[in-house]
Amino acid sequence: MPDTMVIPEVLADEAELRATHVWRAYHIFYGGNPLIVLRECILPLAEDLQREGVILDYFFINYWLEGSHVRLRLRVRPERVEELDARVLERVRQYLAASPSYHPMAELADNNFYESLFAGEFTDADRPKYFDANGDPMFAENNSIEVREYEPEWLRYGGEVGMLISERQFVESTQLMVRLMHLGNLGVRTILLGIASQISFITAVCLLQDADLVEDFFVAYHHRWADGYDTNPAYGTEEGRRKHQVTVENLRKKIVPRADAIRRGDVGDLPQILRDWVQVCLKVRFQIEQACEHSALRFKYDDGVRSVTNVDDAAWSLCHSYIHMTNNRMMVSVADEAFLAYQLVEAMRGSDD
Repeated sequence: MPDTMVIPEVLADEAELRATHVWRAYHIFYGGNPLIVLRECILPLAEDLQREGVILDYFFINYWLEGSHVRLRLRVRPERVEELDARVLERVRQYLAASPSYHPMAELADNNFYESLFAGEFTDADRPKYFDANGDPMFAENNSIEVREYEPEWLRYGGEVGMLISERQFVESTQLMVRLMHLGNLGVRTILLGIASQISFITAVCLLQDADLVEDFFVAYHHRWADGYDTNPAYGTEEGRRKHQVTVENLRKKIVPRADAIRRGDVGDLPQILRDWVQVCLKVRFQIEQACEHSALRFKYDDGVRSVTNVDDAAWSLCHSYIHMTNNRMMVSVADEAFLAYQLVEAMRGSDD
């Protein structure tokens, strides 16, 4: 639940939005590639609602619980919730009826990966909601939409003040994905991973600032996904290392040497979409600094909940979630996240910058 804390002045506008608007949550269950339903239905719907002034802004994530689905969040004034529900439910249901997915909600050779995902985010007390009496996952109806409660992860994102920072970052991250989608850069895997590696690097450099901290972060990030979810990366072998060395060299030459310029925001030589992302991330770093000055961030750790005033510690926690969820929106898999982190570490370790 929200905490009672001082709101830094830099976040006053975001706090005002929270006081006048609510987030409405919809789960769109679709067994096929989520990029299809996003491109053809969900994102055009959100853009129409925003253009018409029905909603203020929006974000989404892709999720696995109860089967493949998109979680759409729309920010609306309370008096327009009923209107919004009617518009969203009608349009999404019409789309799903006309263009249903024939892919299953999940394809599980066994439950191991699903169980590992569940264990990473939930407790045994949550199991009866999502598993049947035989221990098998329960899936929602394919090609359906449900209105759900918006349940922000307060202590993952730093409490009330951390959520003010994070919800704006979610919106900006979604807009980044929309721009990439319109450029047509999400359908080709090699292009997608190249973009994702640059965006991940920029995010970490802006939020963490220190070069050694950035390298340590990607080492930990690699282990988080490679070890925690049994991704069995081929690039961990000598043959795999040789295969991916070209990509590592490209990162070493093209993006790693720009780290100092990224920290300063002096990135006129980068493509516009990356220049804009640098500014988004530097703003987030400033907001984290301001929140730490007010002792306004609280995170949950293994030993309990505590306030965090060290900027590096707060930025590390948020950076992990921001990079992961931005990759999620771009359809980058957990296995590929491990791959990208591995390559970034290799590139940084071989650079003189």
